[in-house]
Amino acid sequence: MKKIFETVSLGNLTIKNRLVRSATMEVGGAKDGCITPALGDIYEELSVGGVGLIITGMMGVAPNSCVNSGMTKIYAPEFSDAFAKIAERVHEHGSKIVVQLGHCGVKSRELDGADVAFGPSSIPDRTPPVREITKEEIADLVKAYGAAALKCKEAGADGVQIHAAHGYLLSEFLSPIYNKRTDEYGGEGRAKILFEVYDEIRRQVGADYPILVKINGDDIAPGGVSEEEFTKNCEELARRGIDAIEVSCGIAIDKTSNSTQGSRQDEAYNAPMANRLAQKINTAIISVGGYRSIEKIEEVLNGGNIAAISMCRALIREPGLPKRWEAGDRKKAACVACSRCFASSKHGCYLLLNSAAEK
Repeated sequence: MKKIFETVSLGNLTIKNRLVRSATMEVGGAKDGCITPALGDIYEELSVGGVGLIITGMMGVAPNSCVNSGMTKIYAPEFSDAFAKIAERVHEHGSKIVVQLGHCGVKSRELDGADVAFGPSSIPDRTPPVREITKEEIADLVKAYGAAALKCKEAGADGVQIHAAHGYLLSEFLSPIYNKRTDEYGGEGRAKILFEVYDEIRRQVGADYPILVKINGDDIAPGGVSEEEFTKNCEELARRGIDAIEVSCGIAIDKTSNSTQGSRQDEAYNAPMANRLAQKINTAIISVGGYRSIEKIEEVLNGGNIAAISMCRALIREPGLPKRWEAGDRKKAACVACSRCFASSKHGCYLLLNSAAEK
């Protein structure tokens, strides 16, 4: 029987328990792309709170990759020294930290000199418009992912996670909704860029360094990626040596296709897809999606081959939730899934922040 509070290995990454802080937007964690002191405080509080693994919020791998100026730029000169200090703080409390590598694609708004953002295919009627990325730019971007991963490794990160979910660039390539290309990166080759990114990262960081991926099992939108494609892509990543796969959902083209699924109260909504994948490959599978109760987490862990559970909003409201559960207080997480944390002016639960401001 799997226990939440036991050591688990996600490929080459060993963590002290089966609870993961899924990549989360850390409002105030960066300014003009550079890490602020607040980011270190957020991660240290999580590590003190007992979570086994922290996956950072998405960080930009190259110019023109960020959704706004509050997203950390790995390519900023200040990144290495600032992140190294954060990694030390996290490690002091026994947690591990993995950097999520991302490019926002059509959603990029922090453009470092570019006129418009690019995606797998052009969207001329969008405001602002989006142009199609060229094959030469794809080659450069693949190298940028590898360079960013190596920079994270040298700064003390315990691994990296490729963000291939939620309608950002790699997710856009995987999805027929965005990818209308007719070259080798379209059609049956929609996953080609993802495999190239993985291979380049592996080449730069070495055979033993942990590489994870977050990927949609379902875009939750008509015409999105199919389960067959998702499974095939994950099987190929497993064959190439990926250390762990976090199964998520949502391409975020509207409110109904957001990854957080609004204010729905059901837990583990991605677990069925994750379990079906876990039956087909030996790679460690992480399940994310609305987890709030220790009972549901235990049920999912012991109902299939899921290796770990990741949470986002529950740990925004309650960074010390893992330690509370480990101490024997099994009450459900205090988070009510209102999703208003994404509207907060600083990182934290919207309800708590505004309650404190009123006092």
